[in-house]
Amino acid sequence: MRYARQELLPDFKGSSGLLASKKVAVVGVGGLGGLCTYLLAGAGVIKLTIADGDCVSLSNLHRQVLYRMHDIGHKKTEICKKAILELDDRAEVGVFPEINSGNFEEFAAGADLVLDLSDNSATRMFISKACFARRINYIHAAVGGYRGILSAFWYADPEFIEKFGCYRCFAGLLPDLKPAGILGPAASMMASAAAMLALQVLNGNTDLKGYVQLFDLKNNTVKKLGLTKDRSCPVCGG
Repeated sequence: MRYARQELLPDFKGSSGLLASKKVAVVGVGGLGGLCTYLLAGAGVIKLTIADGDCVSLSNLHRQVLYRMHDIGHKKTEICKKAILELDDRAEVGVFPEINSGNFEEFAAGADLVLDLSDNSATRMFISKACFARRINYIHAAVGGYRGILSAFWYADPEFIEKFGCYRCFAGLLPDLKPAGILGPAASMMASAAAMLALQVLNGNTDLKGYVQLFDLKNNTVKKLGLTKDRSCPVCGG
């Protein structure tokens, strides 16, 4: 009964066993990652590893829907884990602080997919490079103002790498942007889009393979741009 409505969708019929067998690692459980992880668990992805070094603050509450006033000052990862276990007590949730070269191996061990929902370019570049080196499929999502961005990189597929490259090919050496204003619904829209893409990747859907999606969250439009490999990329172009 838990997945009865989900499995009415032809491409997800009988998928609950497949999704339950997959392991997903999520970097960041704030405005994007908290809701995204919760949605994945609700869909049957019950092997999860989450990482975030932050504690809940008052300024988080307007957009980070897992957290409440009484959570202020507490670790986001512990609250996120508690919410997932209350949703499905079968879930296995590993918890990590900030991800770095010293703990990434343990964090990503056995993962079929890593979702990078962090908020700075240095972390994104590190996570993508680490996933590429281990050939773990990787999803990047970000939101700021009324703009969102989302893409999947099938690092486990050599043909994808040869044709479309890696996150470094796409993003280059982008500088960190100044903090932008954001509405709660914009963060939730991108969190849901990231969860939807993750479920498609885990379920074998390749319709968005080789594309990056650019979201205009004010006017509710989405553009798809094709990814292209940078032959001189220091990560994947050698």
